[in-house]
Amino acid sequence: MNIKKNPKITLIDTDKAPTPPGPFSHASEIDDWVYTSGMGGLLPETGQVISDDVIEQTEQAILNVEEILAASGCTLGDVVKVTLYLTDMADYPRVNEVYEQAFSPHKPARTCVAVSALPVRERMKLDTVARRASR
Repeated sequence: MNIKKNPKITLIDTDKAPTPPGPFSHASEIDDWVYTSGMGGLLPETGQVISDDVIEQTEQAILNVEEILAASGCTLGDVVKVTLYLTDMADYPRVNEVYEQAFSPHKPARTCVAVSALPVRERMKLDTVARRASR
């Protein structure tokens, strides 16, 4: 396979978020746009899920995304789109409570997708698209 690298794309990784469990970076940025990989409730120190509680997983996932965004010069306030993945839609109201606290009053566009499973006992995962103020 011959893949041409694009010099305009910067790959972002930080030791303040869990190491990706596969061949991908924490985020990719092009121009002022930052696209984060899916982040669940894994602890950066161990790479293991914080607990089986969806609330704790959501809190940790948002902290992980905040660290990745910070490494790119962004905050949650720069997020324009979130995709949320849940293994059980019954968790939707509980996840929304944590999500609303983290993103309020800013309310980026969002899609929620039900999935059959996620790695390492994750019950939720999210990824974001953010637009950084020009440097």
